[in-house]
Amino acid sequence: MEEQIAPSIPAPENLAAPSTATPNFSPSITPEMVSLMKARAREEAIRITMEQRQQVPVPTVFQPPAPQQVVYLRRNLTLAELLLTLLLACGIVTGVQLGWKAVSNFIPKVQIQIK
Repeated sequence: MEEQIAPSIPAPENLAAPSTATPNFSPSITPEMVSLMKARAREEAIRITMEQRQQVPVPTVFQPPAPQQVVYLRRNLTLAELLLTLLLACGIVTGVQLGWKAVSNFIPKVQIQIK
């Protein structure tokens, strides 16, 4: 088992300084080998897909989904919602009062003059 796993620490002889000359690499994989590997991979993928399709049962009868029911939940107001409601109510009341005051002060000053 230990022989199959590549060691993470290189052996001492591999620690030598690398040579400045670039080694000549000859292509060890030919185009024919690439096409064979592609064909083998394609066949393996088809085989795996077919096995997976055989394992998953295909439903033959269509069953419509169950009708959805609407559920209403009642919850208490949060503190932020209560404060917002209070501020809006106070703002509306104050706005109506200020508007009434402005209109009631302005209307008596309007004079209609006929020439």
